[in-house]
Amino acid sequence: MARIERYHQRRNGQFDVVIRNVSLTDDALLLLDNEIAVDVKVTLIDPKKITDQQRKKIFALLNDIYLYTGQPQEDLRQTFQFYLQTMNDYELISLSDCSRKIATELIELILEWVFRNNIPLNHKTSDLLKEDRQFIYLATINRQCVICGKLHSDLAHRYAIGRGVNRNEMNHYGNEVLALCRQHHREQHQIGIDSFNEKYHLHDSWIQVDDKLNAMLRGESNGNV
Repeated sequence: MARIERYHQRRNGQFDVVIRNVSLTDDALLLLDNEIAVDVKVTLIDPKKITDQQRKKIFALLNDIYLYTGQPQEDLRQTFQFYLQTMNDYELISLSDCSRKIATELIELILEWVFRNNIPLNHKTSDLLKEDRQFIYLATINRQCVICGKLHSDLAHRYAIGRGVNRNEMNHYGNEVLALCRQHHREQHQIGIDSFNEKYHLHDSWIQVDDKLNAMLRGESNGNV
């Protein structure tokens, strides 16, 4: 997403700005390379309103629930919105202009329901959500691969555990983990952690081991590690 990082106000009340991360066409680059200015239209995103990305996440989750349960997406959307309205005493929620805060709460509510009911997520949905900390944590403690959504995945360590170490007897605090299916876990070891993080954009996604994850890694709950 393009962002305005700096601005300077001119005498006429308009602003000069520095915009980062802008996509440019070949034609635009040709003009700029020849020192010809390119006309642009800048549309500011209301920092308090729901974003297009949040809408995409909501409808992707609803679609995955529909594919698994057969319940129509519109019914699902109204059900989750009504539950959030009732739970938090909100006015009628509209996905056209609700706040980012409410949109985030709605996404988290749907995610909780998805994992509680073992709804398999489409690969594209997982990819859309993999920078969402709530999704990453819930996927990991529920052993659902954060890359492809496959169930019964491994808990993969970011920092390697030495050979011969009994994982059921050690504490894993200080390490970081993610749920990865056997295929992606194997790939992590084959290409190395840096290349793996670069390929799947996971640099900032790894989860610090907490008490629940430590117990799981020690084999005290939730099956084989």
